[in-house]
Amino acid sequence: MSKEKTLRISEETEVMQTTGVPAQEIDGAGVVMATEIIADLKKQLEDAKEEADNLEKDWEFCSQQRLILTMQTDIINFALKIFDYKCLSMALSYVKAAYNQQPPEEDEQEGEE
Repeated sequence: MSKEKTLRISEETEVMQTTGVPAQEIDGAGVVMATEIIADLKKQLEDAKEEADNLEKDWEFCSQQRLILTMQTDIINFALKIFDYKCLSMALSYVKAAYNQQPPEEDEQEGEE
């Protein structure tokens, strides 16, 4: 068997496995169309993967923001239950110190550059 005939049989087998239709029933335009469809589907798959990655990053950010807001609410609720002046003064000093120790926000860093 010649090399061309072997390649053609291999191609026909691949087409039949992929489409379920014998290669003899598929004309050249069909193969081209199938190739274009496969290329489009690959592009759609890549786009979907990128969108999924972005969605995961957004979800992580939202989850972190939810935790921050929950802690802020807890701190406020505890502070509202303190009635002793000395305890409130100590809490205020501690919160001010913690506030001054936090790293600058990303927006402030970008504005300085």
